[in-house]
Amino acid sequence: MRPADLAADRLLTEVAVSPDGATAAVVERRMVRGKERHRLLTVPTSGGAPRVVHTGDVASPRFSPDGTALAFLSGGRVHVVGRGRVGGPGDVAEFAWLGDGFVVLAEDEAPADPPARVIRRLDWREEGHGLRLRPVHAHLVGAGGETSRLTSGGWRAWCLRPSPCGTKIGFLADPAPDSDLDPNPQVHEVPVAGGPVTKVSRVTGPISRFSYDPDGSMVCLAPPSRRPTDFECEQLWLDRRTGPVVSLTGHLDRFAGQAPTTDERLTVVCDNGREIAFQVGETLTELTPRELDPVTFALSGGGGVTVAILSLHESVRPDLYRLDPTHPPRPILSLESPQPATPTQRELEIAGVQTFVIEPPGRGPFPSVLMLHGGPAWAWPVAPDMDAALLAANGYLVIRPNIRGSFHRGHDFGAALGAEWGGVDADDCHAVLDELVHMGLADPGRLGCYGNSYGGFLVNWLIGTSSRFAAAISQNGVTNQVSGFGACDLGAIYDMDSGLGDVWTPDGVSHLWRISPLRNVAAVRTPLLLLQGERDLRCPPSDAEQMFVALRRLGRTVEYVLYPDAGHEMAHDMRLDRRVDRAERILDWFGRHLL
Repeated sequence: MRPADLAADRLLTEVAVSPDGATAAVVERRMVRGKERHRLLTVPTSGGAPRVVHTGDVASPRFSPDGTALAFLSGGRVHVVGRGRVGGPGDVAEFAWLGDGFVVLAEDEAPADPPARVIRRLDWREEGHGLRLRPVHAHLVGAGGETSRLTSGGWRAWCLRPSPCGTKIGFLADPAPDSDLDPNPQVHEVPVAGGPVTKVSRVTGPISRFSYDPDGSMVCLAPPSRRPTDFECEQLWLDRRTGPVVSLTGHLDRFAGQAPTTDERLTVVCDNGREIAFQVGETLTELTPRELDPVTFALSGGGGVTVAILSLHESVRPDLYRLDPTHPPRPILSLESPQPATPTQRELEIAGVQTFVIEPPGRGPFPSVLMLHGGPAWAWPVAPDMDAALLAANGYLVIRPNIRGSFHRGHDFGAALGAEWGGVDADDCHAVLDELVHMGLADPGRLGCYGNSYGGFLVNWLIGTSSRFAAAISQNGVTNQVSGFGACDLGAIYDMDSGLGDVWTPDGVSHLWRISPLRNVAAVRTPLLLLQGERDLRCPPSDAEQMFVALRRLGRTVEYVLYPDAGHEMAHDMRLDRRVDRAERILDWFGRHLL
């Protein structure tokens, strides 16, 4: 496997099921003559050949309530298969069918060529969206394109859901004037006929998604506290509008809601590296048996049928499956092109740390790459990603540890890291490497490390506090927590809620600096490659640049690579030629310093 093989990459990204359960619509991302293209496919859920219904920019497929029509977003407008573009406002962020028309969430119209951008709130930018300078509000769009506005004000709405009764529109919002300082999004409703906006949910924590039950109750995804730390498990809550709000998944002590879904009663729970689909009712019904090593990427249901984009048995790329609690998942759409070869992997428990180890052909000890996940409240799933497969195919032992701070083993395992980044997480990395060296798998003279986001932080930290690594690659990594407080799109909220610190008290600055890899830069001797998305708002270029400038002034081996138009998850979202370039640079850097 080589970087050029990415040109054959195909990936299923979104799915929706028709109301009668007979048909699934799925978005496929593929490469055509070296350029990325999207296709909207429909496939019978009982099995059968897929049909291409649209080629080009496509997102958010949605069936009409009677199942006879299929709509999607393209270029910020709603389109219906076979009918073309729907009228109404532009810059549509979300939409839903309402009878034979639609309700949409759209940004207010921007002034033409403003001389300046005036910013008065902390939430003026968001990774994955860019600048957030305009409110987002609900509009009705009739079958003929006639439009009426439902909401207004200096706030944004998202997670659009028509109520089952058909007379109200639900959405998430926090209309408070200072919501940027202490955000607490809750479910709000507005009558379809027009009227005041009313807050209707009663969940304590900020809600990230919700859906309606048929009786009008709300199932909300939210943490249990008002100002949650990073390691508090998000749970599903049932809010019947009267009586107590009930947690449906809190007893699991695991994060719920780990994949997008069209109904929050279909949820994904990360448990010990498996991302398991559940149907949530009075009890939880497992839809993807954990012994199959499931990693679930998206869920949708309709007419009693559940469909998932799902990987099983450590497969690198997912396929489309129909789920039934009484039978194993049944594939209904597989990618036509050959899948990347699934590497030989074993799962080890080392000093209390789950570790996935992918061995290349031959006998060890091998040149080895320690891969560090982001978060820190995330965890490597059992299925390797393309980076791991690429490295293993080119002769490296790939080590993916779920160190303390990972979210796959509940609250206490995550809280063991807390705000003390560079402590037990670094200890776990060294313990894993020590054991693999002892086992004769990892070559102690040829160790490398790679990570993105928090994983990039940990790479930067490890090479400043240890001399054991012969090469390192930090992608979109944190280097200076003090400057990151303001430079990160959510730093001013996240850093305080998670106890990392603030920038206006001596203790706050002291702690932020104490957990900053830049503090240890003079000790770095490991050759470092910095990969950076130029449009990353979560871990912006200013962080990597501080590390680069300091190391360059110190005369160390360092390279800084900026990718235009790339954001935080550039391994998956970048233009193809840039993804290939990135993969080539990763192999070249480790090849020069480890092989």
